[in-house]
Amino acid sequence: MLEPDRATRQLYARELGKRWHVVAVEQPGDVLDILGTQPIRAVILELGIAEEDKWQLLASVRAQVEHSSLPIIICSSIDERGKGTEFGVSAYLVKPVSPSQLSHEVARWLADTPEIDGEK
Repeated sequence: MLEPDRATRQLYARELGKRWHVVAVEQPGDVLDILGTQPIRAVILELGIAEEDKWQLLASVRAQVEHSSLPIIICSSIDERGKGTEFGVSAYLVKPVSPSQLSHEVARWLADTPEIDGEK
């Protein structure tokens, strides 16, 4: 999960952590590092980062063969759903988004994906 705001990151990570192992990061570059080193079932992104960086990040994730169908959920204060659709975003939530709402959306996308190390 990429969320630059510390308080929001902690809030979402605490809720999502009730059901899944969560790797929460602050910097966009950390997302690609994690995708290359850990098994990931979904990516949650806040796109409140530099304009060119956010779409490049999405393109980079989708370009990796092993992550081409990975669910990507955008949870952002910026409403760019149309652009998100162009980049193959699975879901686009516009803040304010409650932790339980985000958890519900993640569960919806993970319902048909294989578990990792006993996760639900």
